[in-house]
Amino acid sequence: MGTLTHEPAGFTISLDYDANSNLIYFGRAAKGTSEGVAGWTIAKLTYDANQNLTNIQWAGGNNRFVHIWNDRTTLSYS
Repeated sequence: MGTLTHEPAGFTISLDYDANSNLIYFGRAAKGTSEGVAGWTIAKLTYDANQNLTNIQWAGGNNRFVHIWNDRTTLSYS
């Protein structure tokens, strides 16, 4: 698993991959937002046994910029 962070056009984007190189978490925040502070919208992606994307869920059940990227693995998604 690895995390990548980019800062295109006004946003900080962080990506987290699993051992199969599948994108598991996608986060976006205002440019320069630290991964340890609230201000992120985070999506969790799930895959089937054939590595096909089957579901996208949002932290807290919404795409509001209120979450902490570093907490992505312990947040509730729906």
